[in-house]
Amino acid sequence: MTVISEPITTLAGVSDRTPVTFYVHTLRPTFAGVGIITPTRVQVLPEGGVLTTPDLDPGPATVSWGTTTYRITIPDEPDPVALWPLIDAGMPVPTNEAGFVRNAGGIARIQRITESAYAALATPDPETLYITFEG
Repeated sequence: MTVISEPITTLAGVSDRTPVTFYVHTLRPTFAGVGIITPTRVQVLPEGGVLTTPDLDPGPATVSWGTTTYRITIPDEPDPVALWPLIDAGMPVPTNEAGFVRNAGGIARIQRITESAYAALATPDPETLYITFEG
């Protein structure tokens, strides 16, 4: 089971108390495989500027914010996780945006580099994904 917790504010930095709803569209097995998750909605009201869910079953789900819905995958984590990375991971890739890279694990940038130039790096940047080619 996983708790999602994250500060929620308006553009002006004011606490937002808009209800957030989590649910599944159709029946699915539980993450542990010992039961069934129903499409019953779980509504959460941010308190003190922080959205904190009860324990949620890991797996595919939908989160609704007002009239907008996002497909997310709830991870199996013992510690609370932030909601935004889950929403971002489920967003479609922007069209016609050259150089778009979705950060899915600590990659800050991608660099195309020759194999010889990569070999000559004293210390490769751990936040850079290097794509090497002969040249």
